[in-house]
Amino acid sequence: MSRYFRIFHRRVLPFLFPLIALTALTGMIYRVGRAWFGMDRTTGDLVLNIHTGGWMGDGVSPFYVLLVGFSLLAALLTGGAYLVRKGGGGWLRRSHRLLGLVFLLPLLVTAGTGILFEAGETWLHFPESTSKLLMTLHEGRWLGKGGRVYYVLVTGSALLGVGVIGLALWRSRKKAN
Repeated sequence: MSRYFRIFHRRVLPFLFPLIALTALTGMIYRVGRAWFGMDRTTGDLVLNIHTGGWMGDGVSPFYVLLVGFSLLAALLTGGAYLVRKGGGGWLRRSHRLLGLVFLLPLLVTAGTGILFEAGETWLHFPESTSKLLMTLHEGRWLGKGGRVYYVLVTGSALLGVGVIGLALWRSRKKAN
């Protein structure tokens, strides 16, 4: 099983990371733009349409969210399997592992709640209270109005950092072969 995790993590995720990065960036732009820069509702809706794949239409958008969300969950779970392995690697690999370890739980919560929110809204028809709870967890609202901006900024930046380091590792591995 770990062989398949390694193949997925090292060979498939580099091609899925641009979608994950786009989603992380647009989530960060939305939250920071609304909180700190007075982004208007129209611009915010445009950014959220990119974040959720809404620009592809109502029929495709939920599948985009599922693709990105499950890709992130798979990245975290297959990467998490590496965390139990003994050391090895240079500072780049150690940085990738450390960032992944520190942000594993917040990113699992963010991805999981994003998937559940979309599935609940689209197919499962969750009550409003459940949807609100999922968004509270997804955005870090539980930290308060000011804290959620930092939660989104820190977890989004960590995700981008882990991904960029992962791409650098992938590139160096490709050059070596």
